[in-house]
Amino acid sequence: MSRSNKPVNAAAENALDRMKLEIASELGIADRVRSQGWSTMTSADCGRVGGHMVRKMIEQYESGMGGGSTGSTSGTLTAQYDANNKS
Repeated sequence: MSRSNKPVNAAAENALDRMKLEIASELGIADRVRSQGWSTMTSADCGRVGGHMVRKMIEQYESGMGGGSTGSTSGTLTAQYDANNKS
């Protein structure tokens, strides 16, 4: 099966781009991205941006579930799943 770079929801593409630039500005690399583009960024910088995006999306999802707990103690979905399924 071929892999596609297109988002499942086409309307989400603009939101993801905005989020990407927001996180780049938090990391202090937004000016370089705007002037030179993403293709000139190092893989480490792109990885940092992607990692922060995933972390933010997980926090938003968890807070939407009513958990609100994004602290370091069992705040992840995996930790909650493991805790609920202990035998």
